[in-house]
Amino acid sequence: MSRFTEIVSTVLRSVLGGSKKKIIQPVVWSERNRCTVDGVNFFATVDIAEYHEITSNDSEFLLVKTREMIEAELDCTSKIDVRNIVDIGVWQGGSVVLLDRVFRPDKLVAVEYSTRELPHLDAYIERHSRQDNVRLYKGVSQADVNRFGELLDAEFGNEKIDLVIDDASHQYLETLLSFNLVFPRMSEGGVFVIEDWQWSTMDEHYNSDYFDGKKALANLVLQCVMSCACRPDIVREVIVKNHSAMIVRGEAELQSGAFDITEIARNRGETIPLVL
Repeated sequence: MSRFTEIVSTVLRSVLGGSKKKIIQPVVWSERNRCTVDGVNFFATVDIAEYHEITSNDSEFLLVKTREMIEAELDCTSKIDVRNIVDIGVWQGGSVVLLDRVFRPDKLVAVEYSTRELPHLDAYIERHSRQDNVRLYKGVSQADVNRFGELLDAEFGNEKIDLVIDDASHQYLETLLSFNLVFPRMSEGGVFVIEDWQWSTMDEHYNSDYFDGKKALANLVLQCVMSCACRPDIVREVIVKNHSAMIVRGEAELQSGAFDITEIARNRGETIPLVL
């Protein structure tokens, strides 16, 4: 190896972190709502009756998502090197398995408010020897920023998070708290996905007991959009679909614990009131 080649190789290793970009495994659809990733099968539905009746099993994991959601989110992340993931709200564990099979991350931390047993997820982790890579925390509210922050510190330390999927409460305040906590910890170009932000536009949801009288999650999406205009160094881009909003992290250094997107989002110099 020439001295010039050696210098170039050293610089590249420094810039790229000493390793190549990880290969993303393709999602192969056999039916409208069935797919396979790297030998693992999935069934996708957002039909309430279906996902409350169907359970994940040894041959197929349940995803409470549509094909469009999955494809849009994976397309948004296809250009970044996803090594560290946070999955907030995992239902029966199908989303954890999907993310693990697609990205094979160094670390995937999953947070679930329910304490229900997830035997098929546990079996998957053991069968594929992913105990050191996939970490599941049950009984943790996304709004409990002290507990949530502690486990992020323990699992990631100073390492940046590249992808966050928030499919938890869908409530404005709870989602805002976890967004403010995790977003500063993300890598430049990292993607924070807020799923099902549009519930306040849907009669069957905004009239439900669960959302009755609650501020719309759409307010947070609006705040992110306005932040993109005010501070593109913090929010580089916001990609809005009718099912998911994908917020892309800018290059600005942010202090964890001191960040508040509601202070960044401004119109005519004033913070934006909750209007939805």
